[in-house]
Order: sequence, then C-alpha cells, then structure tokens
Amino acid sequence: MDDIFNLQKLTSAISASMVMASSESLDGVINRALDSMLSFLEIARIGLLAVDESSPVINVDYASYAKDAPHVSKQINLAALFPWTYDLVIGRGQTMVMASLDDLPSEAEEDRRSHTMLGNKSALIIPLFIGSRVHHLLTLDARKTERDWPEEVVVQGRLLGEIFVSALQRREAESSLRRTKERLDIAALSAEIGLWELNLDTGSLWATPKAKEHFGFDPDTELTLSRLLDVIHPEDHGLISAKVEESRHTREELMVEYRVRAGDGSLRWMISRGRSLWENGHAGLLLGVTVDVTARKEMELQLQTHIREIESLKVKLERENQYLRLEVAAAEGQGEILGSSEAMRAIMSQVRMVAQTGSTVLLQGETGTGKNLVASTIHRLSGRGKKAMIRVNCAALPGPLVESELFGREKGAYTGALSRQAGRFELADGSTLFLDEIAEMSLETQAKLLRVIQDGEFERLGSSKTIKVNVRIIAASNRDLAKEVEAGRFRGDLFYRLNIFPIRVPPLRERPEDIPQLVMEFIREFGDRMGKRILRVAHKDMQLLTNYSWPGNIRELRNVIEHSLIITPCDTLVLQRLTASPEFHDADASLEEVERRHIQAVLKATGGRIKGFGGAAERLRINPSTLYSRMRKLGIGFKQP
Repeated sequence: MDDIFNLQKLTSAISASMVMASSESLDGVINRALDSMLSFLEIARIGLLAVDESSPVINVDYASYAKDAPHVSKQINLAALFPWTYDLVIGRGQTMVMASLDDLPSEAEEDRRSHTMLGNKSALIIPLFIGSRVHHLLTLDARKTERDWPEEVVVQGRLLGEIFVSALQRREAESSLRRTKERLDIAALSAEIGLWELNLDTGSLWATPKAKEHFGFDPDTELTLSRLLDVIHPEDHGLISAKVEESRHTREELMVEYRVRAGDGSLRWMISRGRSLWENGHAGLLLGVTVDVTARKEMELQLQTHIREIESLKVKLERENQYLRLEVAAAEGQGEILGSSEAMRAIMSQVRMVAQTGSTVLLQGETGTGKNLVASTIHRLSGRGKKAMIRVNCAALPGPLVESELFGREKGAYTGALSRQAGRFELADGSTLFLDEIAEMSLETQAKLLRVIQDGEFERLGSSKTIKVNVRIIAASNRDLAKEVEAGRFRGDLFYRLNIFPIRVPPLRERPEDIPQLVMEFIREFGDRMGKRILRVAHKDMQLLTNYSWPGNIRELRNVIEHSLIITPCDTLVLQRLTASPEFHDADASLEEVERRHIQAVLKATGGRIKGFGGAAERLRINPSTLYSRMRKLGIGFKQP
C-alpha cells in the first residue's frame, strides 16, 4: 500500500512540475520525470516514443536508462522487430503487459527474439491516445529479474504518459501560435517601417529616410541620440535613456513606446524595437525599427472615450433596463455552463484541460452551485460524449439500495429483488458515471467502489460472475472530503483515487457578475414553458438580485425567478420579494451559520414540514435526504420521518 501511495505521490509531483514547465524547459522536465520513474520502479529502461501513423518506424523522443542498460536506437522499426506487439498496441490500442518472456504467445516468436537480444526479462508498453489514434507509447523494460506490473503501475503510467502528451501538444500549439504572430508582426511592420542604427559608444545615429520622417527630420539631417531626444516628449526622455542603457547589458529584444513632437507642435506616437549587436563581449551597436502608431493610439483614445460615454449612459438610463442574455457561452463552447466571470472562465479552462484525458475528476462546492452542469460539460467534451452520462445521487438512495443501483442485482439477491437489474456501472460502460453527493455513501459501499475504480470489475449482487467495464468517474460533494477522511467518515484510499483532478465550483456570491446572465436565461426558460414573453427587468430589481448573498446558490435564484414569472402580468418582471432576513447579510457570520439561518427561516415558513408539496426541501430545490443530511451536520433538530 505504501508503494502505491508513494507512486501516486510521485505522479502527482510530476504532474505539478509539468503544469509549471515552460516550452523551453519542457524537455528537461520530461527527462527528469522519466529518471524519477526509472529509479522508483527499479527498472532498466523507460521511454516516451512517438508514433507515425504513416510508418512502422517509431522515434524515441525521450528515454532514461539504468547505468548498466544499453541504449537503444533513436528510431525503431516496431513492426519488424516486434510484429505481435505492434499489432496489439498500435493496431488494437491495447496495453502490452509481459511479466516474463513465457507470457508471450507462440505467434510472438519474433518479439521474444528481440526482447532476448535487448536483454529484456519483463516489459510494459502503454499506448497513449490523441482522439482515437495512438500518438505515443510509454515503454518500461526490466533486465535484471522478471517482475509483475500491478494494475496501479499501469494506471499511474498511463496517467503520466497522458500528462506528457498533453504538455507536448500544448507546446506545439504555443509554438504554432507564436510563429503565426511573428509572421503577422513582420507583415504589419513592413508597410511603414523605419530602420535605424545607434552607436552605443559615440551616440551617433544612422536612420533610413522613413525613420527620419517618423522623427520629423529631413532626409539629409545628420542625427545623434542627443538630437533625437530634442524632439521626444520630455516625459519620455527617462524611458528612452533607460532602454538605451539596458541594451548595453542584455541580448534580448527591447521595445519602447514614446511621443515625438512634430514641427506644428502636435504629438505623434512611435514604437521602436531593437536588439544590441555584441562583439567580444561588448554591445557596440543597437539595431532597430520604428513604426508610427499615432493612428492606432488615436483609435484607442476614441475607443476609451466611447467606452466612458457608454458607461455614463448606462448610469443615466431609466430605472428599467433591458438585460439581454449573453451568447458568449455558446461561442466559447461552454454548453450548459452559464457565466463569463473570471471564476467561471477558470473552471472552463480546467474542464477543457481534463475532458479529453479520461482521468477521474472530483467536483467540490456548495449545494446548488451547478456541479452537475460542470460534470455534463466534461463528459460532452470528452471522447465519451456521444454516449449518455449516467448519474447517481448517492444521497437520494437509502443505504442498502446504493450498492444495488451501482452494481446491479440478480433475481432473488435479496427480499424484494423480483427481477434481474443492470447496475449503473454496466449502463455507463464506455461512458461516464457521475456520482453526486458521494460523501453520503457508506464506508462499506466506498470499499466496493474503490475496487471498481482500481480494477474496472465487479459482481452483481447475488452473482459470482465478474463483469469488466470501462467507465470514467466524475464525483461531486458539497462537503470537504479531506476533512471527512480525517473524521473517519470517508475512506482515504478512495479520496486519493478521486482527487486526481479536483475542481472547486464557486458559490454564486463569489461571482455576482454572472447573475444578470443567469436571470435572463431562467426568464427565457420559464417564459417559454409558461407562454410568457418577459422583455425587461427593472434596474433596481436586478441590483437587488445581484447584491443578494444567495445561500441556496443557483438553485435558489432559479426558484425565485420561476415564482416571479408566475406572478408577472406584463412584459417587465415583477420580482418576488426575497424572503431571507437581513441576518443573511451579516459579514461576520460563517458560511455554515448563514446556511443554518437560511434553512431555519425556510422551515419556519413551512411550519417545520420538510417533505412533500410546499415543504422545505421543495422550496430549497434539494432532495429531502440531502436536506436531512445538511440539518444533521448543522445541528438543526427535526423529527425522524
């Protein structure tokens, strides 16, 4: 168990280093990561090999070797040396696990000879995909002794390889973007560019006619740095002098934006870029270009003026202001997730990062924050998105039924099991299983869930037949699972398997700028359902909605808008009076205290009724089981149902 935990820690550390790696340092980070895995697993060779779909020859891009292990060629004809392995790994996309040469089938005789020639006694080859194509291979060889390859080594190796491939893809994308930008920069500069050369020792300045024109001089004028400073705005002298001095000590490109005073007294904006020319350790010349960007600056100033005018008009608008739902979500591929705040953009960045990896994701956040929508988006953007995502609300099922729901049952497995039933894991084979409120799962069921995540297999209740599945897990909880582990209410080993890629979904009070967009979306949704056309929300009402703390988050906001549409007789929303008392706005109250007060206020309004029509659970738009759980945690008394 310690070895597994340490391997997970090593993978986590490598993952963190890959996130921080720049394009320039990525090769070194990958090589050091392979060195670490080689040392930890005590093997002879480990390599990351690039696969060319048009050729059987693969390239050894990165490799780490034990001291006594011979190096292999940088290019290997895998189909010729290992034909059986080539068909298994490249052709069928399956992992090759060889604990000993005896594991190879009779048709792999050529592979056995090649392994013997290389001195391999055990080997593991993991295919790494981009889309449906095998893009890279992660290979591990043992030479001294035969060894097993536990499933956890395979899982962590695949995760490590996916991290490598993702980082390499990111670098290639950044490089392509940078090349495109450089080409555009050159094309833009070539139109009205002025060239110049400054002697850093003497201060003499050579310039092309176009550069002299930019500076306001005749083509025949002899220039020096001092003469140039005479026409530059006095406030920019210090900036120019500092850049010239900096050029004496760096080989990096320098860029400065400044103002030149024209003969008629007007100011023109210039941008100069330059790089010092070094010889024998001395920077003698500064070579550069200058572009007149006055038109661009004037457009920027005009734009800023227009923006200020628009902001001023927004303030002066009559109290009723029409809020139009933003279409940014569809344009950016956010799907069902609504919100353009910095917090939601960060979440979408994480979603895009993890969606295609197939890794387990843990969503944490308060009740009603939209964790289910985040899970749906991850699934939709993944390679499993063509299949339906299977959902299980662990809090909505009585403890004894959770296991039956997850793993299925045979007829007669227990009293009342009158028919055979497939479990959610079977239904989710090849797709994604979303386990909501996973903290409500019993410790016994957690142990069985851990086995499925680790081994991909389970048995139905009442059956001894093992069922294998390929399921991606997305789990969600409104509790802090790390604290639940400390309290002994959640298994630590399961937490570590779920916490590979955690995402925190923020409460609505942390992203109030998203509220207008959510309001208009709910108005459209309920308006279509009720046959009402609401065009406006009064400015004061939108301000009230934006400033409210929303203890129930998006779910509470949705409830308020639905109620408001019911009572609205015209095309301007009539806002339901928010029933939360002022104590919800106590800045010194803890989050749990705010939630406790809110639940108590709703219970008071319903006369203590929790279930059924008009009950507290319906008003809060949460499952009664979830409400009971929250009340127990917050110390709110209730009668057992």
